[in-house]
Amino acid sequence: MDRVRANIQRIGDMDVKNAGPLVDSLMSSFNTRIAKLQELVIAWKMYQLVVSLICRQCDAAVKAMEQQIQAIKDRLNEETEAIPKAIFGFHFSSRSS
Repeated sequence: MDRVRANIQRIGDMDVKNAGPLVDSLMSSFNTRIAKLQELVIAWKMYQLVVSLICRQCDAAVKAMEQQIQAIKDRLNEETEAIPKAIFGFHFSSRSS
């Protein structure tokens, strides 16, 4: 950036006829800067895509785990409900013998 400012200052101090090479240098500096900014924008967009993809994958994994936990809870509830029935059936069958 200092190079750009120095070139602008030199152009202001020079005669218009001699300013050509400095203007070319200034344009080259700006073009380099613009190219770097474009690269940064592309990198930022790629970063956002990667983060978005990772978040979607994490969300899918969490949903899968939630479904597994719900299945375990449902199975435990079934087992818990079956225990009194089994005990009642055991007591009923032992009394009738």
